[in-house]
Amino acid sequence: MKLLWGDIHNHNELGYGQGSLGRSYEIAKSHLDFYAFTPHAQHADGNAPEGYPIVNENWEAIQQAASTHYAPSLFTTFLAYEWHSRKWGHVHVVYQDDMRPLHFAPSLEALQEIHRSERSILVPHHIAYNQGVDWDALDRDLSPVVEVYSEHGNSERDGGFHPMLGHSGGPGSARYTAQGGLAMGHRVGFTAGTDNHDGFPGAYGLGLTAVWAEENTRGHVMEAIRARRTYGVTGDRIEVSFTVNGQQMGSVVEPGDAEIAFEVVGRDEIALVELIRDGKTVEAWAPASSGQPESADDTYRFRVEYGWGPMKGYHIYAWTGALEVVDGEWLNPVPCFASDPFDEHRRKEVGDHLMNTIRWQSHTSRGGAFTTRNSNTVSSANDAVCFEVQGTEHTRLKLDMSCHAQNSIVSTAVDWGTANHKGTANQEVTIGELLDGRVAIPMGRPSSWIVMHRAHKKTKLTMSGGCTFSNCDDGYVYLRVTQANGQMAWSSPICFGEEKT
Repeated sequence: MKLLWGDIHNHNELGYGQGSLGRSYEIAKSHLDFYAFTPHAQHADGNAPEGYPIVNENWEAIQQAASTHYAPSLFTTFLAYEWHSRKWGHVHVVYQDDMRPLHFAPSLEALQEIHRSERSILVPHHIAYNQGVDWDALDRDLSPVVEVYSEHGNSERDGGFHPMLGHSGGPGSARYTAQGGLAMGHRVGFTAGTDNHDGFPGAYGLGLTAVWAEENTRGHVMEAIRARRTYGVTGDRIEVSFTVNGQQMGSVVEPGDAEIAFEVVGRDEIALVELIRDGKTVEAWAPASSGQPESADDTYRFRVEYGWGPMKGYHIYAWTGALEVVDGEWLNPVPCFASDPFDEHRRKEVGDHLMNTIRWQSHTSRGGAFTTRNSNTVSSANDAVCFEVQGTEHTRLKLDMSCHAQNSIVSTAVDWGTANHKGTANQEVTIGELLDGRVAIPMGRPSSWIVMHRAHKKTKLTMSGGCTFSNCDDGYVYLRVTQANGQMAWSSPICFGEEKT
């Protein structure tokens, strides 16, 4: 199985968001394995029972985009749309086939009836809101998964990190959480999606879906979703493997003894791995208790983060960066780019390796970041790139970054006083120095910062373990993973007993 990363819940200006259709696909292709653009198509019992005109008028272009951007084995696209209501909650409809019609329905039951003849799935999202999902009407075949995390917050349970503060839907109710549905006997897998309205698929900190699939094609990705071989992360691409009696996440295993095993590889230090059984933490593993043996390792992970600036500054920082490795070898870098500030023409992207150097560009702004989001470590106003390098503690890293402060259309007097400042930063460190701790680099003018975060041996970011339970006749188990930097992952549950129809 291959571990693939994607976003199947994202919006742009074709609906009520911003950013062009072409921009959304360019961003998705730059860092994701699969993608579904989900325009707001119908508010069944609200202000758009016949659909939103902008989507109706552009459905052909939406169909064509999903079709032309599909590149089997490289980049998988799905035609999709969002259907929502006050009574039955919100779902995003994801087709398996190209060029399908835009189906309207006055009720969830009618929508389900339509899609039983389509090869599509209906994914309930931000379910923790009061009446966020109609558990009584859930169709297992059409809705094998639910979205447990997005920019709205955490729908896994009615407590814990990342509460439902991202929008104005209220605090949510326990009945409508994922744990609430599992307690009723529903067998659903977990996904996460950005639900971002800036046309930025896969925006860091707003949710990503991981699938274990045989190949990166529509058929294989959809098969993995239907089999619930999925899990959700807040932002960091935490690698999670989870089995019961050798069967993968999403499975239904026969009653009896259960041998549980997992392996987790983080992008930052892992703080805790919890085994959740029927809504309660029954086992927990911390780094010191993981039993992970010390071993020779020449692979290191770290990140370069940049941004900051005045708390209420609305100007935009334009960044370019280059990082050269000396006496080492690069592995794949992973962008951690926030969706803000919106810009139709600029792109945040990591370039190809050139000799021993990786180059990238992006833009950041603090403006509004701490009034429109949760103000936590997951929804960040900064950008970053996660790096992985093979080498030794003597491997040298040469960082070269430049920053240009530019005004935005909502600039304040403070912004105008620091506009058009340009600065550069050059820093050379060894892997050994980063193993001792992070290195902060002030830009001066413009007033912003860079941090080369602490490096970790990959074995130090890897935890494995397991346990055994007897007489497991019913119920479920899943993993909840928390990194030290606040990033999280939730595996799809594994259930006990016969598969229900």
